[in-house]
Amino acid sequence: MLKRLLLDLLFPDYCRVCGSLLLLDHAYVACRKCWNEHFKLYTGKRCRRCGHPLELLPGVGELCGRCAEGRSFHFSGVNYFTLYSGLAEEALRELKFNRLKPVASEIGRAVAPHLKRWISALNPDLIVPVPVHSETLKERGFNQVEEILKGAGVPFIPLLKKVKKVERQSTLSAADRANNVKGAFSLLGPVSGTVLVIDDVFTTGSTANEVARVLKEGGAERVFVYTVCYTPVKPG
Repeated sequence: MLKRLLLDLLFPDYCRVCGSLLLLDHAYVACRKCWNEHFKLYTGKRCRRCGHPLELLPGVGELCGRCAEGRSFHFSGVNYFTLYSGLAEEALRELKFNRLKPVASEIGRAVAPHLKRWISALNPDLIVPVPVHSETLKERGFNQVEEILKGAGVPFIPLLKKVKKVERQSTLSAADRANNVKGAFSLLGPVSGTVLVIDDVFTTGSTANEVARVLKEGGAERVFVYTVCYTPVKPG
């Protein structure tokens, strides 16, 4: 505890929500109170096919507007903890782009109960994190998805390799994202049965869809996807 206090005093940081100085019991991007209040499970209804919040993109029955028009994927379903906005977005950005590795454990502990309930319901044969390219791994020093899973106490098998360095998905249009990740992943071993893929953010589903395609071509019967955050379609 003394070491934590000294580090907090030597390298002061502030809560991204309330602005208070972070001392001792905090989540690295927020004080404990703001973390518990703002990094919370999204409880709205979700599209049965792609997971999109139905309240933000109404469609037909259990399908959102896009999936009701016939959109399909290689994966069988999507689940996630919260929406990609506010403190959740801030936390993932700090983790990935500013290499604030300790926040991964905080994220992992927060999503663990929800993730483990879904794992229990699916009973997957394999849990596989989405990999990062070797250059990104060297630069960042860690795979943020693996660190989140460690924080959640969820065992996984790194069965995929990212063989192609791609442009950052967030900089591309929805149409370009699928082409950007095409051929980007390969399998490192045998696969069968039901596979649960874990990632940090789901936006258009291009990465998840490509990973699911590779897994199914390699022998998986069904592929499901779980992400920390989901990026809804912007209104208008």
